[in-house]
This record gives sequence, structure tokens and C-alpha cells, in this order.
Amino acid sequence: MEHDLCEPEPQGRAENPTSEPTKSIETNKTLVQVKKKPIDCSQYCAHFLGVPIEKIKATFQATSTTQFATNVMAGNKILQTIKSPWPANNVLRCNEPVATDTVKAQVPAVDNGSTMAQLFIGRKSLVSDAYGVKTDAAFVNTLEDNMHQRGAMDKLISDGAQAELSDRAKDVLRSLCVDDWHSEAHYQHQNFAEHRWRHIKKNVEWLMNLQKCPPEVWLLALQYVCGVMNHTAEKSLGNRPPLQILEGHTIDISVLLDFLFWDIVYVSRVDEKEHHGQIGSKKSSLVRGQMVGFAWNVGHGLTYKVLTDDTQKIICRSRLRLASDAENKVEEA
Repeated sequence: MEHDLCEPEPQGRAENPTSEPTKSIETNKTLVQVKKKPIDCSQYCAHFLGVPIEKIKATFQATSTTQFATNVMAGNKILQTIKSPWPANNVLRCNEPVATDTVKAQVPAVDNGSTMAQLFIGRKSLVSDAYGVKTDAAFVNTLEDNMHQRGAMDKLISDGAQAELSDRAKDVLRSLCVDDWHSEAHYQHQNFAEHRWRHIKKNVEWLMNLQKCPPEVWLLALQYVCGVMNHTAEKSLGNRPPLQILEGHTIDISVLLDFLFWDIVYVSRVDEKEHHGQIGSKKSSLVRGQMVGFAWNVGHGLTYKVLTDDTQKIICRSRLRLASDAENKVEEA
């Protein structure tokens, strides 16, 4: 039942004919204009090593949108702070909008059991990252991971999913002064991540078909493809790799050149229950597996992920031996 916003006048209430009509408080009300107070640059000469005032003015104009903090002046009682009052100043910035989207799979991913992946794609640099998730609530964790890895974005672009608009996600964005934008309902194509995902998906399908990979390695293949695409020159970027656009320096591609995804490799076995390096151990000193990606945050720059045959777990190794050509024979369609 719909209710009228105006309550009816109670029965029996007598009107006072002599009372004056109530004046609206909005009548003839002038608009309040807020003017930005000019900054007296002369008082900051010593703060900028005595440079000319014109240079200080140019500095304030160029950095006016990045002055997130106010001051750290203490009163009569100097109190210690546990958390930073301006967390936005403590994080790296990627200086671009970032689009995000959720990808669902039919089978759980090997090793960690993820059934979905959260994509983050730079709007200007095209840098793509994929994180495995099991529930929608894990979106905030992937958001924080991406900010930690690439830097806090200027704006988060999404399709308006419930997890992406949750109070916890808004708290993270609010604390780091990150704007947010989501597409109109039933217009998901407005999300830039949808466009880039089409290219990523084609590459993942091509790779898995070429190497005849089982479906449960979809997440590893997705992360591998994102890593390769981040290092590959794009025509729309002036024939420069996305990571070079984002980080501003020449990218090393050595890690891409030694092995292919799903190559059969051998690595040394670490100490186990049935192997301690003795002669005649029950298990071989080598472990057979497949190369399934790059270990960006483990070891030196040429460290890889290996999915072992016996445990179906991922280990990170920098010393790999490629199996024989007969084992790694690939028939391209």
C-alpha cells in the first residue's frame, strides 16, 4: 500500500483566521557561493629551499589534487598515533583508472580450488592482473592485493556487482581517496574490462588447446597469459609493453624466452619423508612437473612455477631442466 507523504489534517481542528500564512524558508534565499581561498605562497619560501614565488605557485598548481593530508601539528598534549590519519599518503599510485570484472569457471582451479578469478585492467596502460577467488566476499582482498602490487588507482571501474559496491570495498576506496564508477544496469559493455577480457580469453583458449591442458589449470593459464601480455608491445600504446607504460622503464623479457606454459620439466626434490639426499632413496632426486607460470615475488627474476606430477601442488624453482623433445612434442593445430 502506498502512503501519502502529506498527513491529513486531524478532524475537529479549528483554523485560526487571524493567523498569518507560514512563509517558506526557501523564498528569496540567495545561493551560497564557495570561493577557494588563495594560497599565500610567500610563507612557504623556506619550505621549498628559497626558490622564487612563481616556482612555488607552479608547484601548488601542479600538485593541488594530491594534498591529501592537512598537518601533523600537535597540541599541548602530544599523543602517539597507532594508525596513519592519512593512509592515502602511504601507498604507491598507478595514476590511471583501473577496470575490474569477475570471471567464473566450471571447474575448481588446481592447487587452490578457486572457482572464480577477479580481473584488474589498467585503463591507460592495459596492464592486466588476475587473482583466484572462491567467494564474492573475497573481492576486497584482491582489490587490496592489486593496490599493493601495482599501486592505488585513480578510479575503480566496475559493472556494479554487489561485492564491488559493498561497504567494505567503499571503505577501502574512501580511505585511499580512490574514486569509483560503475556501468549502468544491463549495460555491462560500458565496463572497459569487458573489452580487454575478450582478447585475454582468446589467448587463454588458444594456449590451453595448443598444449592440450586439462581444464583445472584455467587459472594458471589465465595468470600466465596476463603476464605475457603485460610484457608484449601493443600498437595502441605506441608499440610499447603495458608494463613499460605503467612503470616508466624498459621491461626485461628474459623470463618469457626459456620455457612455454605446460612444458614438462624436472626440478630438484627437497627433503621429504622418503628422501633426504641419500643414495638409494625410495624417491628420485628429481621431481617431474609442468611449468605453469612465473613466480614474480619469489627468488630472482628467472623463477618459475612448477606443478608437480605426484602432488599436484605448485612449487617455485629457478633451476629447471627441460624434458626430452619426445615428452614435449606439441602438434599445433
